[in-house]
Amino acid sequence: MKRSAAAWLCAIAILSATTPVRAHAPLDGVGDFYAGLLHPIIVPTELLAIAAIGLLLGFCGFKHCHYGIPALCGGLILGLAMGFIDVAEGAGSGLLVGIALVAAATVTAGIGLPVAVAAVLALVGGFAVGLDAQPETQSFPMAFLTGTATVLSGTVVGLVVAAVVLSRDKFWQEVAVRVAGSWLTASGMLYFSWRLVGPSG
Repeated sequence: MKRSAAAWLCAIAILSATTPVRAHAPLDGVGDFYAGLLHPIIVPTELLAIAAIGLLLGFCGFKHCHYGIPALCGGLILGLAMGFIDVAEGAGSGLLVGIALVAAATVTAGIGLPVAVAAVLALVGGFAVGLDAQPETQSFPMAFLTGTATVLSGTVVGLVVAAVVLSRDKFWQEVAVRVAGSWLTASGMLYFSWRLVGPSG
């Protein structure tokens, strides 16, 4: 019981931490692998999208997770691969926050999506994160290493969030999932407001 509550509190803390302070955080002083590994975790918009997708998949059920998590992984790979054809930096930011808003608002409203729709959202969300997390290195081996780490990290975060939400079996846990969805929705709206107003306000 205590372990279950602790796991839920930890998951909620991670979800609530996804506030849109800035689009990217510096990764100076770390190697390419760790830069890729940390990127989906420390960049607020990427974490927002992955957490919202994981929340949606776990909320909808096991079958949605079964297809949605591989779709998220595939989207990450596809988005990162687009970096080799010179996609504009930050091209995925608006898209990934839009996907996050759709996923989080769906959970907040308590709407269950068809498996195919949830999987498509996961695929597009992963694609947007991959676009946003393109490695800066010019070396193909290093870019491949960084991208692999990003795919691994993003997939694991989405899987963990989905697994925690999927394990809910008490009323307070159901409420916590809805609250987390509302927090993520609010974070996405704040990010869009920040982009419209600008950093200088």
